[in-house]
Amino acid sequence: MPSPNSPPEAPPSATIGLAPPRLDLSALPPRILRELRASHVGETVAVSLYDGVAGATTDPEVLRFAASHRRVERRHLRLFEAVLPPERRSGPMAFWRWSGRVMGALPAWLGPPYFYAVVAGVEAWVDGHYARQIALARRLAPDPDLLNLLEACRLDESLHARDATRLDPAPPWTARALAGLAVFLSRLGARAARWV
Repeated sequence: MPSPNSPPEAPPSATIGLAPPRLDLSALPPRILRELRASHVGETVAVSLYDGVAGATTDPEVLRFAASHRRVERRHLRLFEAVLPPERRSGPMAFWRWSGRVMGALPAWLGPPYFYAVVAGVEAWVDGHYARQIALARRLAPDPDLLNLLEACRLDESLHARDATRLDPAPPWTARALAGLAVFLSRLGARAARWV
């Protein structure tokens, strides 16, 4: 039986049963298209982050957390793949997948406090990133289906951040520093993904 601090086997997800929005990409402002590219890259990195955990740790709770959260991130990625055709996506996808694997493997290898701190920090940043995208979409392209997609993904990311924080609410300063670096790199990655 899992300990009281164990991650849930299957975290609830706001994207369960959510159909991909049917968007007329030619009618969307270029700024929204760039944001969709950034979201597609972000979800690619997230899936790869959790993929990177498997070879880096044998901790059963970390592995369980990674597997259950990967399922949700994979659902997000499928939704963005359905919205954004390959020719509209970022070019260096191999680089994004590699960076996600490193972002998952390194903290998992260092230990649970590092892994949970990185996940909590990055997912909290992604929650805010989606909130900013939602505000922008409301102004520039207030399509209800697009807004529902972004909000459902935002809710899931917020839950992931809370799950990780609950499992290690007081990580050492070194883990917090690594999480800060991961957030900084995520911010840079999102900016780059809008253009490359």
